[in-house]
Amino acid sequence: MIVLHVGPHKTATTWLQRNFHHNAAALEKAGWLYPQMGERVAIAHHDLSDDQKDILDPGSRKVAQIRKILDRAAEKNLNILLSSEGFDKWRPNMLAKFRQIVAPHELRIVYTLRDPVSLVYSIWQQKVKVGGPKTFPEHYAEQVRKADKSRALDPLSDIDKFAAVENSNLTVLLYDEIKRQKRDIFDVFCEDVLQVGTLPHDDAGSANDREPLEMTEFMRAMVLRMGRWRSDDRVNVGRVFKHMLLDATKKDIVAAVAAVPQARRTLVVPRDDAALITMERKLLKRHAGIMVPPPGPKLFLEGPANCDYYDEKVLEMDPRVKALLDDLTKKFRPGGLRMRLAAMGQTSVLAWRRLLNRFR
Repeated sequence: MIVLHVGPHKTATTWLQRNFHHNAAALEKAGWLYPQMGERVAIAHHDLSDDQKDILDPGSRKVAQIRKILDRAAEKNLNILLSSEGFDKWRPNMLAKFRQIVAPHELRIVYTLRDPVSLVYSIWQQKVKVGGPKTFPEHYAEQVRKADKSRALDPLSDIDKFAAVENSNLTVLLYDEIKRQKRDIFDVFCEDVLQVGTLPHDDAGSANDREPLEMTEFMRAMVLRMGRWRSDDRVNVGRVFKHMLLDATKKDIVAAVAAVPQARRTLVVPRDDAALITMERKLLKRHAGIMVPPPGPKLFLEGPANCDYYDEKVLEMDPRVKALLDDLTKKFRPGGLRMRLAAMGQTSVLAWRRLLNRFR
């Protein structure tokens, strides 16, 4: 069997991948291969999900990697577990081709469903970390305008897509129901999907690298100052703040922004929207039988969501915040020495991981 965990983003994917990676040896003993071949991200399989069109080329590196994984699993008679949020974006014909390549293995696709309003808010914070300049109200309005083209607000179309893949054996994990039951999603995945019982959690990190809202909004203020965080530096603002700032500086930033309460705003997003209610009913009607844990009468959260954000113009008027912005904008300007060194370091890491994969 091949289990393809497709995400999507902000549904505890990093937590799952970190623990899959941490338990690779234990999973192998239990009959599952979790390939240790990530290059862009060591703990996941984004290299396989990137550039989905390569799956159509039998001579591509992607297809060669998949066949190498199949051969490795066959040597030890193992099932295969692959995980990347990038698979969520694959079109039906790409998924069908993947199904063809891995045949005659049984395929099981695992998708995690999360309350759409909470998901949109979480995705906004993630977009800021990779250089997004929009306020939350701007981001939310954009998702509403997209209507059924918004993966966050319309998970039904995504789930229908995966369900339509021939012999997909789709499983839908219920993010919010798992939290209601006070269970851990990694435990649910191991027990209910892989059926290997419980495995130890990786204590090295939290469920995800959640930044305080104050840090997120400080990052956004920096991005706006710079005009755009240049993608050719290969290091986004989130990585800079995570790996290149001292803990004391991070604490100063959070404290400085929190000390400007007049800049804090709240967008109240209702969950009694007719479109969301209709979609929830359709999800239950079409797919309740493949949901884990078994759903109750409500899939999503209830009541309005209070989504906080900051007005960056008001923040910049504060002397302490302005001084921090001035200092860090100068230190981490795109194209500057620190950013060039960071990009070189990232390139070296990727090259090293690629070299290791040749000998695995």
